[in-house]
Amino acid sequence: MASPQSDATARFHSLDAVRALALLLGILVHATQAYWPGFRELNWPISDPSTSLTLSGSFFVLHIFRMSVFFAIAGFFAHVLLLRMGWWGLIKNRLRRIALPLVVSMVVVMPLLILPFIWGQQQLGISGAPRMAVPIPNPQPPPWGHLWFLYLLLVLYALWMSARGLVAAVDRRGVLENLGDRVLRALVSSRLAVLVLAAPTAIVLYYTKWWSMWPGIPTPIMGLVPNFPSVLAYGSAFAFGWFLHRQVTLLEPLKRDWLLNIVAALLLSGLALWIIGARPQLLAHDLPTMKRAVYAGAYVLAGWFWIFGLIGAAVKFLNEESPRWRYLADASFFIYIVHLPIVYALQAWMLGWPLHWSVKFPLVVVLTMAIILPLYHNGVRSTFIGRFLSGRKYPRGRMLTSAPNTSPG
Repeated sequence: MASPQSDATARFHSLDAVRALALLLGILVHATQAYWPGFRELNWPISDPSTSLTLSGSFFVLHIFRMSVFFAIAGFFAHVLLLRMGWWGLIKNRLRRIALPLVVSMVVVMPLLILPFIWGQQQLGISGAPRMAVPIPNPQPPPWGHLWFLYLLLVLYALWMSARGLVAAVDRRGVLENLGDRVLRALVSSRLAVLVLAAPTAIVLYYTKWWSMWPGIPTPIMGLVPNFPSVLAYGSAFAFGWFLHRQVTLLEPLKRDWLLNIVAALLLSGLALWIIGARPQLLAHDLPTMKRAVYAGAYVLAGWFWIFGLIGAAVKFLNEESPRWRYLADASFFIYIVHLPIVYALQAWMLGWPLHWSVKFPLVVVLTMAIILPLYHNGVRSTFIGRFLSGRKYPRGRMLTSAPNTSPG
């Protein structure tokens, strides 16, 4: 039973903005990788001679929270869709809006990633496949690449629906769900929620022997069975978002504490970066026991403080309808799906340019957006592709409509 505060018809402009930010940050995150120190030693085919600890450190911090925030928003809007469409409607919507775009993108977008790699190899004189940048336990096909988040989201939907079905079968009055509401309300009100939510993932990461610590939450980029730490970390964020929409009044304490949470997130992110270092350590490595424990705790706590802080800041400052943010929210799904081949191609194009990373990096970001936004506006938004990705075609030239949110977030 949903909380009476939940509203299936309300448009949450602030959370639209957070979802857009989480996906659009993917361009910045992936645009840094060509400039990481040490990538060329791994035979990475798009590794620029101009490297930067500033960019690798920036990636480290952004990677702490970017996808966790996305999954929290995904859980929030999943509950919106449940109230609006019911369980069967939710399932059909997610198959159309997530599963089908994933299949099509695997066929159309993923092969395009090969071309910049070949181009980079030719320019650098690299032969053979690159060494695995991040160790993957028992790697199995298929390789999801940057589309892993869509597959994991499908897995989380399946797990969540199954768990909720089992709970509903033994708890027809909704006592357990209402208990979950009360517990979350008490934790958020007492400012203990971050500690409780972070503890399971931090403990699991600490005891995961194969954990490559610098990249943080192990990304499930290969195989049909995601690794357990990623399911736990991102599943916790998804569950938090779900229960947050069941009682949207909890957005108020997040709004009240936004600055406190952002400051805590920055301090803990800085602590984690200080422990592990800004230079990427992508192969398997370890830390002394105490440092490992502190690092795991600081990293996961920082991620949750970022979730609370960014959502609270958005509710405080971006709660009004904004044509620009709405447009970016509508475009962000398409932008994320297609951006990586463009980013890699631009980086490969610039490999031989005698320019500093401080010129190349912003140029890659600006050119990527300059290519994708016109493509989205003229070739996607008002076409059958737009209907395929978002459930509707927008009138050409209009930037703001009152369409409901049916996106993956």
